[in-house]
Amino acid sequence: MKLLISLKIVFVLLVINFTAFSQSKQWMKEEADDYFKVGRYWDAFFKYREIARLTDFQGNIEVEQQIKNSSRAMYLWKKTEDYRAFRKFELAKNHLKDLLVLNPEDPNKGVLPRLTLEQANEFQRMAHNQRTAEGTQQYIAKAIELYNLALNEGLKDELVFSLIKQCEHALSKTGGKTNIKLPTSYGINYEKQVEAQRQREVKIIKEEKKDNN
Repeated sequence: MKLLISLKIVFVLLVINFTAFSQSKQWMKEEADDYFKVGRYWDAFFKYREIARLTDFQGNIEVEQQIKNSSRAMYLWKKTEDYRAFRKFELAKNHLKDLLVLNPEDPNKGVLPRLTLEQANEFQRMAHNQRTAEGTQQYIAKAIELYNLALNEGLKDELVFSLIKQCEHALSKTGGKTNIKLPTSYGINYEKQVEAQRQREVKIIKEEKKDNN
């Protein structure tokens, strides 16, 4: 009888240990996935490598693919930074876009419209160095196009609106033709949003004063 009870206890302990070990291995996979989502590709790469050596994950297609994805993500982000440093913005953007295909949740996704903004700034700067009106017009028009692209990519900033206005004014002074209507639709919408926000703030202040009285 005592032997039977002891065997049952041993069996229960084995089941508990096996369950805990299985949960631990699954937790490792979840940890690697979290590393990848938040852009910690170096940590994700080595964690996936560690997981791939476990019996339960040997030959696991998902884990093997994530090892490759983590390695490529590190490469793509490094190239994005390198090309940005050398002011090769189009190449930097292409590498970042490829990275966002691998990981749409990458914390650096907000860099994309910033790269577009920097590229637009570069065209605006180069416009002043052109020797012909036609050359100036081409560079200014390209800058306007990129500033609007940055807005469409999510960079809603009053500074961009001001830069667009500067370019439009410079373009009109050169006598260049443009399909862009002055003022820009973004400028109109932005001003409406600012006014609406101002009215909301005034309403809140009035309500607070009313409650205090």
